[in-house]
Amino acid sequence: MSFHIGKNCQIHPSVVINVKEGSLGDGAVINENVRIEGQKVIIGRESFIDRGATIGGGSCFDPQAELISGDWLHLGVNSHINIARGVYVGHEFGCGIETKIFTHGVYTDSYNLGAPAQWGSVYIGNQVWCPNAWINPGVKIGNQVVVSARSLINSDLPDRCLAGGAPAKVIRENYLPREVDQKKIIDDIIVQTKKRLEQDENAHQVNFLFSPSQNTLLIKNNQAETLFYLAEKKIYGNEKEATLILKDQLRRNGIRFRYEWTKDEWTAWKK
Repeated sequence: MSFHIGKNCQIHPSVVINVKEGSLGDGAVINENVRIEGQKVIIGRESFIDRGATIGGGSCFDPQAELISGDWLHLGVNSHINIARGVYVGHEFGCGIETKIFTHGVYTDSYNLGAPAQWGSVYIGNQVWCPNAWINPGVKIGNQVVVSARSLINSDLPDRCLAGGAPAKVIRENYLPREVDQKKIIDDIIVQTKKRLEQDENAHQVNFLFSPSQNTLLIKNNQAETLFYLAEKKIYGNEKEATLILKDQLRRNGIRFRYEWTKDEWTAWKK
């Protein structure tokens, strides 16, 4: 087995990893009773795999069996990815609780009875959310797609759509991007950040300044400060502790940054 685990990963002792070739990116979290197995599995940075999730399934050691995922892969509780014919996922894919992805489906005699048999790779783009959904073999899902819960996806979905149903159909084309109250979103994030800072004796010294016109969010703590560029997804500054909490609250709202704390400042991830 040749499986590289990145730095600052949190892996529960009950996790089973049986992969011939692959890697887990920096900052990934894998919770209890997760099983990852197969010919090849590559998972990007800051991914989160929750309790009881599985990667592998039937035929997972076939030569073409693999999962290639970008950063911020999220697998919910008891989710499953079958990789027999390859699953290829972009960045920021939210595979919610009980979501299933299959690249093969066959059991009853397909030769003599003509029973259904499906084999096919699954391709999923960037910034896709599939909570409690089921994805069949051979499906391609575009970028920036939202799928309603309990949907059955058995045909391709285009970029930026809202889809749902069993089988899933496009409910609205060009659903994203949408006009939203950005100030309310950031105000709520600031409130939640302050609540998490309440037990910090220095919390009263932390200040926030949001500029909607410049799409920036500034956090100041004593002599240190950090500036978030919300549209460009950049971070500059030297405030650490409160920024870590704010950055996590932004992530929880889907606003993610390719930055990490290095020595005494925030720096972009190295490619």
